[in-house]
Order: sequence, then C-alpha cells, then structure tokens
Amino acid sequence: LAGNIKHGGLIEKAFGITLRELMFDFGGGSASGRPIKAVQVGGPLGAYVPESQWDIPLDYEAYAAVGAVVGHGGIVVHDDTADMARLARYAMEFCAIESCGKCTPCRIGSTRGVEVIDRISNGENRPQQVKLLRDLCDTMVHGSLCAMGGMTPFPVLSALNHYPEDFGLAAPTQLAA
Repeated sequence: LAGNIKHGGLIEKAFGITLRELMFDFGGGSASGRPIKAVQVGGPLGAYVPESQWDIPLDYEAYAAVGAVVGHGGIVVHDDTADMARLARYAMEFCAIESCGKCTPCRIGSTRGVEVIDRISNGENRPQQVKLLRDLCDTMVHGSLCAMGGMTPFPVLSALNHYPEDFGLAAPTQLAA
C-alpha cells in the first residue's frame, strides 16, 4: 500500500478484501487529508480504479470483469489533486523508455501514445485524437509480444474512461470508441 496514504506498507490479507477496507481500515486514508480520487492496482501498468469500484472484492476474476488486474498486488493511492491525463501519459512514456524494441506495437505505439495524449491535453481535435488513442491501445493490447506493450493501455484507458474531465472531455459521449 503506497502513494498518498497515511499508513503505507506491506499488508497481507486474503483475497476478497476491498480497496476501501485496505485504504481506510489499514491505510488510514490519504496522507494529504484530501479525498482519494484514484487507486492504481497491480503495478505501474495496472488500471486506475475509481471510487465506484472500491467495494469490489480484490480477486482475479472480479477485477478482470471490470477491466482491471490484481497484478503483483501493488496499490498506489492518488488524492483528488492527481491529473489522470498526466498519469496516463506517464504510463505510455514508461513503456516507450522501457520497451525492448522487439515489437512495433510497443516500441512505436507507446511513442505515438505519448504524442496523442499530448494533443488531447492541448485540446487539438480531441474527438479524433481520443478515437486514435483507443485504436492505438487496442493494437497494443492485441499485437504486443509481451505484457509490457499489452498492459500499457490499462492505466491509459482506465484514466480516459473514469476521469474524462482530466483530458478536457466533459461529456461521456465524447468517449465513444
């Protein structure tokens, strides 16, 4: 349990506990005292889980059903000052830097992903750029040779889907694939 949390550290509990229980019963809430906005579960390429999903039992099947992963069990808490577009960009940039370069979806896709997120954040033709980002993420998920490229879209799409306002998108209709 890490990030913006009062009491971080290693917590060992059985599957079935919820994020809400982990963050508040064990973690004591945010270290900043501000409301918690998003929780990244599963490592640096795990999805961002919004408050509406904090009561889902923490297990492989329940998380897979909502497009998230348990991964290695890492949980990083972000308060309401987090910029989810910036965090999504960080995931793409992380992949671009760490890619072994063997497959095109990861090597080139992540680099293009950073550029597309920048264009969305700058307000450049947002609806078309969001569609391009979704198509790019689909290509990375289905065409990458390893989990690096295949999982990079998880934090990107979860940020886009659950926090569209951070991308300058006000209406959910702008998110249609």
